[in-house]
Amino acid sequence: MVEKDSGFPYYIQIYQKLRERILIKEYLPGEPIPSENELVKEFGVTRATVRNAVKKLQSEGLIATEKGKGSYVNHPKIEQSLFKFYSFGRDHEELDKDSVLLGIKESHDVEAQRALVLSGDQHIKQITRIRRMDGVPVIIENSYLPADLVPDIESYDVERLSIYDLLEHTYGHGIQRAKEYLETCITDPAISELLEVQEGLSAFLMKRITYDRKGRPIEFRVSVIRSDKFTFSVDLQLR
Repeated sequence: MVEKDSGFPYYIQIYQKLRERILIKEYLPGEPIPSENELVKEFGVTRATVRNAVKKLQSEGLIATEKGKGSYVNHPKIEQSLFKFYSFGRDHEELDKDSVLLGIKESHDVEAQRALVLSGDQHIKQITRIRRMDGVPVIIENSYLPADLVPDIESYDVERLSIYDLLEHTYGHGIQRAKEYLETCITDPAISELLEVQEGLSAFLMKRITYDRKGRPIEFRVSVIRSDKFTFSVDLQLR
């Protein structure tokens, strides 16, 4: 039951109790939390109060809710350092991950042209992939490449292969560095459908320009990343 004289709203008290159970692993990752009816009965509150508590857990990425399936505990987020050159294809070999290729096409994206320092008559190849972990889509990734650097890119299995491995080992463009921009965004209907999340989810929007050893930009990448699956960190040291 909730404490009526605690001074805290009922939904906050319920949220705190459920959060504690998740953190001490009383509710394990991948397993459901009690149903709405069970929580109403346990805490002696209205459905609306329980829903507010559940929504707060959702907003923190502790649980996920699916229509007809209820709410279940999320697996711990993957922590990614902002000081490390991250590659989904190269990193996290311990995870069950794969990709789905949505297409390779010629692009006239103005932002990509500027990032790659290309003129309007220079061609760009756009590769769109969904990155998945345990069969769950977690990233939508658009890679823009100068077409002259990656001839016949369509003939390679980019659904399985790392684009960075292709650039370095197949096309001979050694990677020197990258510049990244991290923002937030709200998923629109199309992105939400691809990521299999509710429309309006707060997500990470990451943009990266990758440079070769000659200082030429060789890839512009735009990724929408589920905020309930990833977290980003910076390790700071005092001088």
